Amino acid sequence: MKIYILTPNAKALFTSDLKNKLNTAGEVVLIEKPQEMKDAPGLFDDKTEKILAIDPDFNNWTVKNEDIEKIQNLKGIVLQTTSFSWIDGAFAKSKGIPVVNLRGFSTEAVAEWALLMALNVARKIPIVAKDEWKHDYVKHMGIELKGKVAGIIGLGSIGTRVAELFNGIGMEIVYWSKNSEDKRFKRVELAELLKTADVISPHVAQNEETHGLITDGMLGTIKKTGIFVSTIHNIYSHDILLKMVKDGKLYGYAFEEDGGGKFATYDGNVWGGPALAWCTEDSMRKNAEQWVEAIVNAANGKFGNQIN
Repeated sequence: MKIYILTPNAKALFTSDLKNKLNTAGEVVLIEKPQEMKDAPGLFDDKTEKILAIDPDFNNWTVKNEDIEKIQNLKGIVLQTTSFSWIDGAFAKSKGIPVVNLRGFSTEAVAEWALLMALNVARKIPIVAKDEWKHDYVKHMGIELKGKVAGIIGLGSIGTRVAELFNGIGMEIVYWSKNSEDKRFKRVELAELLKTADVISPHVAQNEETHGLITDGMLGTIKKTGIFVSTIHNIYSHDILLKMVKDGKLYGYAFEEDGGGKFATYDGNVWGGPALAWCTEDSMRKNAEQWVEAIVNAANGKFGNQIN
């Protein structure tokens, strides 16, 4: 079994021990230079059975169906991420190719980042930063989160941990979740959550089912004093939230974007930060360990966390 690993981050990810584990599972072909998959040396021409392990930084978060189709004897695909919206799992399934993702490696990191974002917006850090950190005790007066209501949308591992952290600073927790339940917190319908929560933080999978989950009409019901904090995209209208803050109809909005730190780009209390929610030493280590374990398992015909 050959194991094609496409990642520009091999040096940061793979320790000597992890490399040894990979080498015991099969013949490893490591391709580190980002490029079109069709240009990856040997990938399309190799007729032997193979597993494909992909880091999204290799191919700009896109796997083309035609590329999957051209890889001969492909027995499985192992993603380096929790997100799987960048590959057509249904197409791979139609070709008999299981696709595996990773889960749980960044739960703590993302949850802490969500809390950081909420605190930054509550204390108007984007506005303070745009004012070059000068003191204005009226304009820069923030709010405290203790005693306010946090509405968590999606109660998977990350959503649950966010709820715990928000609760830990004295916030009341309400949540909406399609499947999960936690008796420590109060479940409400999604529309009610948007209307009543002081801080709203969505944590659902990004896929066709959740695309547009939070409608434009729901956004219009958020409290004028509300804060919207998001580490995900595509389940709500980003532009509407930006306009709500600009027009004084929303206290603040925090989100991730590539590059980040462009507070001056936006009007009002908008935290457009870098996409680093997952990025800690601990989550990077856990990510590498999980990825190698999933690759080795796939090489042995075991496909845990299959998304298709």
